[in-house]
Amino acid sequence: MTSPVPKKFYHTCKPRLQRRIARELRSARSVADLGCGDCELASLLCDLDGHQVIGVDLSDKHFPKKPDRKRRRRCMRADARGLDFVSTGTTDAVVSVSALHEFETPMAVLREARRILRPGGEILIVDFPRGSLAQRLWNENYYTTGKVGEMLKRVGFVRVQARRIARKQLTWARGFKASRRKGSR
Repeated sequence: MTSPVPKKFYHTCKPRLQRRIARELRSARSVADLGCGDCELASLLCDLDGHQVIGVDLSDKHFPKKPDRKRRRRCMRADARGLDFVSTGTTDAVVSVSALHEFETPMAVLREARRILRPGGEILIVDFPRGSLAQRLWNENYYTTGKVGEMLKRVGFVRVQARRIARKQLTWARGFKASRRKGSR
């Protein structure tokens, strides 16, 4: 029998989770963080691996007050459904942590993420799954891990994998934008 998950679980696993995300996205040079909150992950990615990161959130209330001197991190108040300031096919990776369940129209956000990704680019969704400690603590409506994988497939991502991690308290779902085939437009 496993021991119950302590209420401070998410706070204590956050640093490990952020390092795991950084390892997953280590080969990406340009990253979009959708639902970035305080832009903490964007800052970490820039510091660890020298990524160029655009953090996007509907609220800029918690954005860092100090500008990024190296100009590798941009935190922007914007709707993730319309990233018109990002050209099609120019981003190596898209990440969204603890935000998919918050998006009013998540399928529109996922379609926009796919649009900005370059062929072969990766999307990584980390969120709380239905039935997790988070649901008991905050009484929010989360997707099942299977549903997150299904959503990624429905908008056209390939090689989709979705599983539960961190004592089954988080969904880790990833997929890729299909690479162009030789001879195709």
